[in-house]
Amino acid sequence: MEPTSKVAALNTRLEAELVVAQLAEAGIDAFIVADNAGGTFPMMQMVTGGYKVMVLTAVADEATEILAPGEGPPDEAGDPTPHAMDPLRGFTPVQVTALVIVLLLVIIPVTAYTVRVWIF
Repeated sequence: MEPTSKVAALNTRLEAELVVAQLAEAGIDAFIVADNAGGTFPMMQMVTGGYKVMVLTAVADEATEILAPGEGPPDEAGDPTPHAMDPLRGFTPVQVTALVIVLLLVIIPVTAYTVRVWIF
């Protein structure tokens, strides 16, 4: 078995399939590694690191160049998709704060009350 390397980590299966197709078009064999209980719990990907696109280590540099967005090198850590697993990308700090407040003051108490009513 030959060693493999991760060239991308993406939020959705569709994005990962598109990256695999892009690499296949360039003649590079790639596959997806996902730990989501066989598709039963797709939200597990947020915890387990996303859908990882893997290639043979021998062609990892070539695959990274193909996937690199625009010009310039990847981020300092060498990850070609630095913000792929950032679910709050694009939100301002005020929007994130409002989301947390809504979560704490509305959603959690309503859920707790509903569960209490169902149980008793």
